[in-house]
Amino acid sequence: MKAQLQALSVLTALCISATTPYAQGDVNQELKVYQIGKRLDGYTRPITFTPTKAVPANGAITENIVTTTQNILNHEAHFLKKGLAKPVGEDQFSAWEFVSDEGGKGHNQTAPNPLTYYAVGASSSLLTQVERLIKIMGLEVEDVKVESKIYFRWSDPMSDNWTGYTDKVVSNILIKSSESPEKIKELKEKALQAWAVGEGLENSTPIDVGIIVNADDWGGLNARPGKVESPISVDNGLTFTNVTPDLNLQTVEIEEDLSIEMGNFPNPFKFTEISIAETAHDAARPYLHKVRAKSLTENYQTWELYADDSRGYEGIDTAPTSRDYFTLGTSFCLMSQLTANKMYYQKQGINIDDFRVEHQFDYQQEKFMTPTMKGHLDGVITRVIVTSDAAKESLTNYAKQALAMCFAGEGIQNETEMESNIYLNGEIVN
Repeated sequence: MKAQLQALSVLTALCISATTPYAQGDVNQELKVYQIGKRLDGYTRPITFTPTKAVPANGAITENIVTTTQNILNHEAHFLKKGLAKPVGEDQFSAWEFVSDEGGKGHNQTAPNPLTYYAVGASSSLLTQVERLIKIMGLEVEDVKVESKIYFRWSDPMSDNWTGYTDKVVSNILIKSSESPEKIKELKEKALQAWAVGEGLENSTPIDVGIIVNADDWGGLNARPGKVESPISVDNGLTFTNVTPDLNLQTVEIEEDLSIEMGNFPNPFKFTEISIAETAHDAARPYLHKVRAKSLTENYQTWELYADDSRGYEGIDTAPTSRDYFTLGTSFCLMSQLTANKMYYQKQGINIDDFRVEHQFDYQQEKFMTPTMKGHLDGVITRVIVTSDAAKESLTNYAKQALAMCFAGEGIQNETEMESNIYLNGEIVN
């Protein structure tokens, strides 16, 4: 464990000691103050591909989520960035902008880290499927929640073979009900089958990857100075982002936060993210969730976010969808790897001026709102945009290595070990 604690401090020290790779004039500008999250009237569509919405068939629904990202310059928060997520062609669902940050030595994170968004999206998405199947099956359930723990790993850090992995996803469903164990077991099986995010993690998903070097059109998304002053974001009276006390989970072990000490990277370097998703008890938006999540690392906050999967109900969304969060978490994860790898390349004399990421994730559910719903992630578009005076080959290699380092992307691209249990009134149902 101590070796893992030392590892994180090395990366943090690199980020703190590194010189800013952007134009010096930029860092002297007044810092724009960002909210953690906000609803947007419109959105900046990806510039490297044309977003498309899949045409559903045979009672299916599709969610095609696009994201765009942008670096935020800040001497104290080297991993600060913002991202936008929007379901394509969905008038009921808004475009949302969120900010992400990492913690570390000498810096308390000012916004959720990428894997917090990833964990929030995964656990909230599973809770949605459980709640839908409770309704479809006509079950009497007093309470339901999802507890989750995700295991991540770096292999060969600070080398040319630096690689990231999502090793395992634990997702436990907790039910309080007078229904029989047989019915609850059936509920679990049907909900897992309907869980598109889970299918994308469990199985290998095709990813269309493109690397764009020194493109002329950045869509106005060049890095700009900024900061975050408050963890609170409010929309239409709902506080949908905030920090909260540390979590107490019933079915998932929670180790102490990693403390930060100087040392050398172990190989491999392992860490975890925990989350809990539960209903927000909103009659008008029955699939509105309160989700709390945290990276078990010192100087990382426990974050509370709201997600709204109330498809087909009157009015616009109250918060982003669970799949917005999961997709944006993947984009933010890749942005963090590009930042970390920038430091590694800088030590080799290769300077990266700016970079950003664009994604489209294609989710689908067959036979929507029937007992045989089946969810899957059909495919992913990933684009990395890099600008620098360095040789094109070096920049391409830089982007490829960052892609390999991205835990979230690896979890989607390759098969991931999934463990899911269901508890009825505190007892596991086998």
